[in-house]
Amino acid sequence: MSRKKINESSIGIDVTKNVNLLKKYHKSLVFDYTEYPTKSNWPESFDEVDYSESLINWLRDNPRAESLFYVHTPFCEELCYFCLCSKEITKDYEKVKNYLYNYLFKEIDLLKGVFEKAGVKPNFKEIYFGGGSPTFYREEEFSALRDKIADFIDFPGIESWTVEIDPRRVEVDRLKFYHEMGVNRLSFGIQDFDPPVQEEINRIQPPELVSNLLTDEIRDLFPAINFDLLIGLPAQTLGGLKNTIDEVIKLKPTQLQTMYVHYKPDVRKYMTRMVRNGPMPDFYDRKALFNAASKQLTDSGYLRAGFESYALPGDELAQSIEEKKAYYNSLGTQRGAAKNFIAVGSSAHGVFGNTYVQNYYEQNLYREALDQNKLPIYRGRKLDQEDMLRRTVINQIRTYFEIVFTDFDNFLSCDKFKEHFSEEIEMLKEFEKDKLVKIRDDGFELTELGTHFSPQVCEVFDKYANRKPFNLDIPVVVEA
Repeated sequence: MSRKKINESSIGIDVTKNVNLLKKYHKSLVFDYTEYPTKSNWPESFDEVDYSESLINWLRDNPRAESLFYVHTPFCEELCYFCLCSKEITKDYEKVKNYLYNYLFKEIDLLKGVFEKAGVKPNFKEIYFGGGSPTFYREEEFSALRDKIADFIDFPGIESWTVEIDPRRVEVDRLKFYHEMGVNRLSFGIQDFDPPVQEEINRIQPPELVSNLLTDEIRDLFPAINFDLLIGLPAQTLGGLKNTIDEVIKLKPTQLQTMYVHYKPDVRKYMTRMVRNGPMPDFYDRKALFNAASKQLTDSGYLRAGFESYALPGDELAQSIEEKKAYYNSLGTQRGAAKNFIAVGSSAHGVFGNTYVQNYYEQNLYREALDQNKLPIYRGRKLDQEDMLRRTVINQIRTYFEIVFTDFDNFLSCDKFKEHFSEEIEMLKEFEKDKLVKIRDDGFELTELGTHFSPQVCEVFDKYANRKPFNLDIPVVVEA
């Protein structure tokens, strides 16, 4: 789908007008497909030996493949009730230093040993510091971490280095320091500017706080600035979200990620605090909020860059969408220069070639493994050819809302694609009947309305889902 079509897909259609259509395709659990197969399908039998062998073989076979180095910092000073990230709440900086110097550095040393055994250094082109909150590190520790990874990262060759920013914990001088270290992209955790919402999620940060950080000098130093927003937060209303988007438009980040909230109190019990004063927005309200935010952003000049991402014209993300190089992953829609991740830190997960891998979530298990001089691997998976084909199809739908059969010639010819996915294409006919998909001889594309259901379309190609992505018992009438 061209950039023009992608951006037409977020205007002109009110997805909330047909309630039965929303009900038909509603699921309590909707996969966002930041990876495929999803993590629940990664066996825990995959261990540090499997990881080392897979990484060595991949490096030797793909010495020039561009990669991203991800570092996870599992600490925050204050709990945000919406957060699903793996983190520990503490104000004890000694605990943070102990993690960095005695455990993260050991993991980096072990990983460096794998590179040396392979006889190949990864071709790192991007770095991403996430969390938790990497802004927790003071300048001395941040510098030490940079020096540590300099053993195998050629910093002059790094094209993009992102640091996630908690605007409550930094000042302008800290952002200047990041620039001096080589960082050129900032990603701000905004979520929502509406005071009632901030109160419900325990994250108070008025827009003035962010505005004071984004001086003209800072904007000149960082060509890419991203804001993360959340849709479906408690107390979020159409009026309040409009005010938030108004503030965002004034602040003018070059990129935006508007992600749906994942409410999982079974995983994070503290999330129930978000409903202490009232329920979360239901499936209908969430769609209405997302639709309104999308229209407001595109009306103001932002271009849609995949299902939940936006960028200003001329931004690197907008360019990558135009060139069909963008790639959707756990960091949102990215410019796609480095589709391979090598990751360190508790809970961090990576992907290279046909391999997924993830570290232990639990700090005690992460540290126990490193105390035994073992890479702290919790689970992983080696994908077969079928998994890789379906991963490519799903990512293409999630990012571009379109499949052209001939784009998969390296897997299957056009006729073979239709034959291979005959059951899936038959299932898509239900989406077509509801005017969510247009099936062509050479492929299919999501309609303007259908882009709002792209996760459900993706699920059609998920062989592990074991469920239909719609409920045929709900009657739907769609206008011609």
